[in-house]
Amino acid sequence: MNSEKLLSRQWITVGAISGIIANILFPILLLTSLPSYIEIFLASIFGILFSLVGFALHHLLKYEKITILTQLGAIFIFCSGVIFNLMLMVQLTFKGYLQHYQDGITAQTDIDLLNWIAKTVDPVHLGMQLSNDFFTAIAMLLFSIVMLKSKYFGKIWGISGFLISISLILIKCYAFPMTPYEIGFPYIFGPLMVLWFLAVCIQCLRKKQEINKLPIA
Repeated sequence: MNSEKLLSRQWITVGAISGIIANILFPILLLTSLPSYIEIFLASIFGILFSLVGFALHHLLKYEKITILTQLGAIFIFCSGVIFNLMLMVQLTFKGYLQHYQDGITAQTDIDLLNWIAKTVDPVHLGMQLSNDFFTAIAMLLFSIVMLKSKYFGKIWGISGFLISISLILIKCYAFPMTPYEIGFPYIFGPLMVLWFLAVCIQCLRKKQEINKLPIA
């Protein structure tokens, strides 16, 4: 029992710190122009780090109540991180190959052909993004339900996560196969999710300090 509780506390620390780093990397990848090798490295570790967030939440919340909701949430977040990693790798690989061919082409017909290929093939990564969004939003929804009655979080955390996740799912379905931004919705759900998970990870570390005061036995 002692080793199990120690392992659980380690999961809270590792998952929360990984989540904080991942959510700091997100705006860097989104808003900055980096050398390709740095962009590839940061993109590759983002999904890996984010996939561990759910384990921190599960292990913290199970101190109050063991429920299948947090276990499912951790699984879905893990899947989300894997899909996000795959999405970014496909997107960056396609972008790199396209740029390589564009650099050596001067004929207008060839340029038009490459532009057509880009418009046709590029939406593949948007399908992966949609899949990632569903896994992330459902995980948020599950954790938010448990948070509503949690002493470690409470109604503000639960309601905010519930509203963000439900809104994301509904708008993504409504906009399909386009993105919400393409049909006129402002780009707010990505930043809102990042801020929510960043705050949640910080809260996990804060509450772990309280848990550390509890006896291991």
